[in-house]
Amino acid sequence: MRSVPAAIGAIATAALLAACSGGLTSTTPSADTGVGSAITRDAQGHLAPHWSRRATLIPDSMRPNHKMPLHGVSLAKKGGGGAGSGVGSFFVGELLGTELLKYAHRNTGNAPPACTIGAVNLPQGISSDDQGDIIEPDGGTATIQIFKGLDDCGASLGTISDTFGQPVDASTANAVNGKIAVANVFDFFGAGSISVCTLSGGCSANLTNPNMFAVSSVVMRKGSGDCWASAVDSSGNPTLTWFQGCTGSGQTATGYQNGSFGGLDIDNKGNIVSLDSIFGTATVYSGCNPACTVVSGPYTLQGNAVFGHLNKQAMTFAAADFINGQIDVYKYHQGTFGYWYSFNNGLTAFNGVEGVTYSPRSRQ
Repeated sequence: MRSVPAAIGAIATAALLAACSGGLTSTTPSADTGVGSAITRDAQGHLAPHWSRRATLIPDSMRPNHKMPLHGVSLAKKGGGGAGSGVGSFFVGELLGTELLKYAHRNTGNAPPACTIGAVNLPQGISSDDQGDIIEPDGGTATIQIFKGLDDCGASLGTISDTFGQPVDASTANAVNGKIAVANVFDFFGAGSISVCTLSGGCSANLTNPNMFAVSSVVMRKGSGDCWASAVDSSGNPTLTWFQGCTGSGQTATGYQNGSFGGLDIDNKGNIVSLDSIFGTATVYSGCNPACTVVSGPYTLQGNAVFGHLNKQAMTFAAADFINGQIDVYKYHQGTFGYWYSFNNGLTAFNGVEGVTYSPRSRQ
C-alpha cells in the first residue's frame, strides 16, 4: 500500500503529502519557515519529496496545472437554493485561494458563486455546524476562523488561535458556544493531534495517540461528544482513533479498511462516512468505538478528494475533487452513494479544490 511522507515548517502551513511504500517520515527543511514539499516520482514510480514550496494535503503530483473542464457532469438549466432561500448552501475552499466561495444548495446548472467570504490563508477541511456557521481551519495562520453561514455571506464571528498545532480540519455542533474538535496534521511537539477548543476559551486540551503520526481529519458526534481522528501511523498505515467524550488517550479502531487517510462525516443514522484520499473511495462504517463494521463500500468516486460533507438531511454528499478541480455531488441514502452532478464555475484546479461543506451540516 502507499503511505504518506509529510513535512512541517515552523508555524506556517499544515502539510501532508502522498508518497511511496516504505514508511512515512517527517522532515523539516533547514532554516526555513513555511516551506513544504513538492513531490516527484523516482525510477521505481515511488513518490519522493523535494523541498521547494508550501505543502498541502493534496499531493502535488496529482494536481493539474490548469483549469480543468467538468468530467461526467450532469447539468440542468437552472440551479436552486440561492441566498435567502432558507435551504442552505455550499461553501468551497481552495488551498491557494484567499476567500471561501458560496454556491447555491443545488447547483446542477453550474452557476458561479453567489458571493465570497474571507480572508483566508491556506484553508483545507472547512465544515459547518448545526446553525450553518462555517468553521475554517486556517493553515497559514494556525487559527480557526468562524464565519456566519447559511443564507448570509460572511460576517466573522471570531477567531481561535490553535496553540497546539497546525489545523487542517474541524468539527462541532455549535461553533460559537460549543466545543470544537480540531485536527492538527502535526502539533508543535511532533506528531499529529486533536485540539479541543472553544471560541470563548481558546484551545484547552491536546489529544494524542501513538497511532496518530499525521492527522488529516476529525469528526465529533453530537450528544455523546465522542470524536474520531483519521490519520496515518509512523509506518504510513491508515488509522482511525476514537476518543470517548473527546478526551483521554483514545483507542485505535479495529475493522477500519481504508487504504489511506481522508475526511470524515457522520450521517443521520450515526454512521461514519470515511474518504480515502489516495485511492479515491468512500466507505461507510458503523460503531468504531472501537470496533468498526462496514455498512457499505468502498465506493469509487469521480476523482480523489481529501474532504467532503453530507447535507442536513444526509441525502446528498459533496466531495472536493482536487484531481478534476470541481465539486462532485452524490445522492446518499442509508450509506449508499450514487453520482449526481459536478460543478466548477469559479474554481481553479491549480489552486487546489480541497474543502467543501454544506451549510448547515448533517443532522446526526
